[in-house]
Amino acid sequence: HQVEILETTERKTDTVKDNGFCPQWDDSEVFSFTVGCPDVAMLQIVVMDDDGGGLLDDTVCKAAIPVSCLRQGYRSVRLNDQYGSQHGPFGFARLLLDVSIEPCP
Repeated sequence: HQVEILETTERKTDTVKDNGFCPQWDDSEVFSFTVGCPDVAMLQIVVMDDDGGGLLDDTVCKAAIPVSCLRQGYRSVRLNDQYGSQHGPFGFARLLLDVSIEPCP
């Protein structure tokens, strides 16, 4: 079997200090992606704990969504812990996204 990675694009929000219990990010941050093959592309969202130095940042939770399943508008994305579980404190963990899809010119 052969696995080929066609393209990876990464975007990062600014760190929000003392924002652990009910985190909120700046509404003005907008990320745009050009997707060449939406049928096989994935959007991965990872929430990290910023320890200040960047060396020991921990993954708090994450989600992976097929781009072909994204729909326009506000979407509630279920987040999983590092093991892919939604138990305990991750039972209700969500991230609210405003998705806008535009055709390529």
